[in-house]
Amino acid sequence: MHTIPHRGWQSTSGARVRRARPAPLLIALLLAGICGAPRANPTLPQVVNGQASFSQQGNVFSIANTPNTIINWQSFSINPGELTRFIQQSGSSSVLNRILGQDPSRILGSLQSNGRVFLINPNGILFGNDARVDVNALVASSLNMSNADFLAGKMNFASSGPAGKVGNLGSIGTPAGGQVYLIAPDVENSGVISAPNGSVVLAAGRSVELVDPSKPELHVVVSAPADAALNLGQIIAQGGAIGMYGALLNQRGRLSADSAVLGENGKIVLRASGDTLLDAGSRTSATGAGRGGQIQILGQRVGLAGDASVDASGQAGGGTVLVGGDYHGENAAVQNAGRTFFGSAASIRADAVQSGEGGKVVVWADGATKAYGTISARGGARGGEGGFVETSGKRTLDFHAKVDVGAAKGKNGTLLLDPDVITLVGGTGEGSSASDGTGTFQGAATPGSVMFGDADITTAGISNIYQSELEGIAPGTNLVLEAAN
Repeated sequence: MHTIPHRGWQSTSGARVRRARPAPLLIALLLAGICGAPRANPTLPQVVNGQASFSQQGNVFSIANTPNTIINWQSFSINPGELTRFIQQSGSSSVLNRILGQDPSRILGSLQSNGRVFLINPNGILFGNDARVDVNALVASSLNMSNADFLAGKMNFASSGPAGKVGNLGSIGTPAGGQVYLIAPDVENSGVISAPNGSVVLAAGRSVELVDPSKPELHVVVSAPADAALNLGQIIAQGGAIGMYGALLNQRGRLSADSAVLGENGKIVLRASGDTLLDAGSRTSATGAGRGGQIQILGQRVGLAGDASVDASGQAGGGTVLVGGDYHGENAAVQNAGRTFFGSAASIRADAVQSGEGGKVVVWADGATKAYGTISARGGARGGEGGFVETSGKRTLDFHAKVDVGAAKGKNGTLLLDPDVITLVGGTGEGSSASDGTGTFQGAATPGSVMFGDADITTAGISNIYQSELEGIAPGTNLVLEAAN
């Protein structure tokens, strides 16, 4: 067994790290408590299951391990210019690395493996600016994973005590079908994560269970309101799946599950027990060479701010975008928001670009929805009907959005507005009702079909729908206004 000499590196126990501001968070992880040169490649390994051999050649530290090997380390960090390599028997082979010391792991150099690498460090894990990770799969967690669960293939993570942050500033990549899971009470990506046709998950919580590791469908128990996942970088899983989970989610970067291959539709799920915010400049997309993919943006309060962009368009059919809930808020498998905000510069697309039907877009809240942005679910340019858009607040709706469910060579689609009470407001925000209550929309610039379910159309109420936006709807669009009162 080869061990690496110990070099002085003061513990970071108790260091305070600011959340939701990327540079301070990760720089603090880099600098907090470091008073001298950090340790070199991982030190003092102890094999507790399976077999492993260790060799050092210059700055290259190699570990050859059998499947399901478990190694306890006193420390696990990689300096700039250093390489730690796990040589495994196959791409499905796994090695669990548990860090027992008091220091966080700082991956500032290169980490490579032809198999699956698990890093468990309760003090936190940082992948620095120059980090380069090339593995078949990576699980980096400050929550504990039992040896029994690892050996049984169960992806359960929990912490009964303090747990550090997990952050990425560097480059993490896998081959096709790989996985990258970053798990901690606070998770942040400011770098690049790529797993083509695979899955990437940022899970912020005190207890995390990956029900099906092949899909980012998680059961996340959040025991504190501050558990947060933040993306300021790029997460790319072409044709694969991306998930962000926690109490607070902030997407400021790029999430891409776009697919260039027919039949491979990407999926993105953002689900918070508290707030989910897609901030200005963010790009969230699951476009497809065939049909578009699926995007779910869920939380107790959901917001699309600034010029946030969401796109599930497909060359042969639009995909599905659910913001704050599903149709009528009736899908028990999809979390409903209490409040949803869709800003005026934000946009959602689920178009059929060349052919096929436009997709499905739902902007929902059990309480109040404020919809001011642009939504498009157009049919294909060469043929296909327009899609379906629902913009509703179960109790209140302020609708000033621009919606396009048109079709160049097919029937237009449907726009559903479904609050408790409907008020049709003049285009400038002033004026009389735009309907006489008979089901025929008065004053429209172009003809369309208007259906009033059980609605009472009133001149005073708790939901505002602006005439100017309805007048801009394409001819032949089915406009459905439904109200409980």
